[in-house]
Amino acid sequence: MVFEALRSEGSDPTDNLALEEALLSLPGDEKALLLFYVNDPCVVVGRNQNPWAEVDPRSDLPVRRRVSGGGAVYHDAGNLNWALFVPRRLHDQDAELAMMAGALRALGFDVEPGARGGLYLDGESAFSGGKVSGTARRFGPRRVLHHGTILVDADLDRLRSSLGGIRPVFSRAVASVPGRPCNLSALRPGLGAEALAADLVSRFASSGLASGAEAGSAEAFLAASGAADAAREARERQIGWDWIWGQTPDFTVSAPAPSGELSIDVKGGRVAGLRGPGAEEHADLLGRRFEYGLSLELAKSGGGAA
Repeated sequence: MVFEALRSEGSDPTDNLALEEALLSLPGDEKALLLFYVNDPCVVVGRNQNPWAEVDPRSDLPVRRRVSGGGAVYHDAGNLNWALFVPRRLHDQDAELAMMAGALRALGFDVEPGARGGLYLDGESAFSGGKVSGTARRFGPRRVLHHGTILVDADLDRLRSSLGGIRPVFSRAVASVPGRPCNLSALRPGLGAEALAADLVSRFASSGLASGAEAGSAEAFLAASGAADAAREARERQIGWDWIWGQTPDFTVSAPAPSGELSIDVKGGRVAGLRGPGAEEHADLLGRRFEYGLSLELAKSGGGAA
C-alpha cells in the first residue's frame, strides 16, 4: 500500500477536523492518503466524551469534538497531527501503528507501540515510557480514518492545566486515561513539528510507502476531488454548540443547593432532570444548557435559580 502524502495549509482546528471528515468521505476506495497538519492551541475531545469532564473550567482554549473515539488531546504548534485514510479492506490497526513507529525509529527516536494504540518512548533514557502519541479511529463507508498526535515541542505545562474538569457521579461518556506525556524534543532539542513532518514524508517516500518525497496541498487535493463542499458542511456543524457540547453522552452531577444536595441529570448537553430536596424550586433550569458554573449558581441561589 502506497500513500499519497498531503499537508494542510492552515492551522485552524475546525478547518482541519472538517478536512479529515471530507477526506474520509471521498468516493472510491482505491487511494490511501497520509495527512499531516498542525493546529492552533485547542483541546479536542473524542466523539463519545464529556467535554465538561475532560476540559478544565479555567482553560481559555477553544474546545472541539472530532468524529473518532479516544480521549481528549491538547493541540498547539508543537504538536504534529497525522492521519491515515486506508481502504477498509486493507485496514490493519497494528500494522499502521507499527508503520508510524518504524518511521520515527528510522529518524532516530526509540518509539514503540503500546497500550490503547499509543506510541511510547522505549530504551534506557530518563524519558523511557513517556507517551508521544495517542491515536483514534473512525470507520467510513469506504475508508478508515486512523489518526493521532505526535508531541514534538508542545507546551506540556499548558497541556496539563487544560485537561481535567468536573467529576460526574454517573456518566455514559468515555473517560480519558491519563498518561505521562513527553516531547520528542526532549531527545533532540530544537526539533519542530514542521521539520518532523517533512522528515517523515521523506522517510515514507524512501521506504516506498509514499508516492513522493514532498507532501502536496490537502486543500488543493480536496478541491480537485470535488469534496470542498463536504468540508464546508462539516465545518459548519463542528463549530456549533449542538456538536461540541450537545453530543455529550448522558451524565449526572451532584450540586449543593440551599435546601440540600441535588442531582442534575444532563441529556444532550441540557438539564433534563433534578432530584433531591427542594428540586421543584429549581424547575426553571429544566431544558437549559448545562454549564460549568451551574453548581455554584445553585449554591448561591435563595429560592429559584438566577
